[in-house]
Amino acid sequence: MAESADAGDLKSPGPKGRPGSTPGAPIKLAMDEKLKRVVLLIDRYLTQIFGAIRVYREDNEFLIPWGSTVINVEVFREGEEIVIKVYSPVALRVRPSKDLMRFLLIENSSLKMCSFYLELENGLMDILLGERINFDFLNKDLLSYVTINVGNLANEYSKEIIAVFGGISFKEYIEREKSRISIGEEKILHDIFEIEGLKVSLELYRTAEDSYLVVGKVQDSGQIFLKAERKKELSEVFRFMENLKKFLENKDVASLKRSLKHYEVEEDLLYSILAGNETQRLKKLKAVEKEIQFLTQLLMKGEISQEEYRKKISDLEKLL
Repeated sequence: MAESADAGDLKSPGPKGRPGSTPGAPIKLAMDEKLKRVVLLIDRYLTQIFGAIRVYREDNEFLIPWGSTVINVEVFREGEEIVIKVYSPVALRVRPSKDLMRFLLIENSSLKMCSFYLELENGLMDILLGERINFDFLNKDLLSYVTINVGNLANEYSKEIIAVFGGISFKEYIEREKSRISIGEEKILHDIFEIEGLKVSLELYRTAEDSYLVVGKVQDSGQIFLKAERKKELSEVFRFMENLKKFLENKDVASLKRSLKHYEVEEDLLYSILAGNETQRLKKLKAVEKEIQFLTQLLMKGEISQEEYRKKISDLEKLL
């Protein structure tokens, strides 16, 4: 039985265009065809590398469960090149801090075949470890070395980072999603307003137990500063929410304390909102997050050196 094309075959030049064809069209078709063949080759390589461990595939992306994390392999075009990206989640939903950024910076300077990079959402960081490989330099041995080492390192760093800086592992995230119970079967009200330029909301849910749950959130970050369950008539719950909104807009701390003393309140976050600190913190954090993400992408592409990356990150640390 004939074996599918190997890496050497795929790296040979593509077919030339026919006379009269649209300029560039034959090249694009050749690259699209090459991408399909590379995906099939990576599929075969990964199946051989991981043996009995199931390799999940969706289009050009592969996923291999690996301890508390997962190994992701993505195949895509970048200009006229085909790139294989290998990465694993290390710690998810981590709050940024100077110490954490310093730790990642130091570790990145010592890692040889991969590096940490960040994905940021709602004021929290997902820390990933990965590497990009140009297909022209890839063979099965290199893919095996990179995938297994990225997965193993991600598992090792996951324990250390979560223990020191918080966050959750990918496995824990999946388990939480599976067991997550909705806070309400029916959302009745969603009132958004501003405090010191920061959008916050009070949301009202009817729970399965025929009670009502009031949830206070920061809109930009998704952080919850209040959960208050009320087993009262709906009209009374509406009055409770109206009073809460008035106390928040007027920054009436004494009335808030009285109204919320029996409920689940993140006091530090609530007082930060009232003082206007949260607004400034989120603005600054968004700017820093965007720059860190850009620098990390440059590092992953090899467009800046480790020394340049360290200096720029060090400068950004001073802004946090």
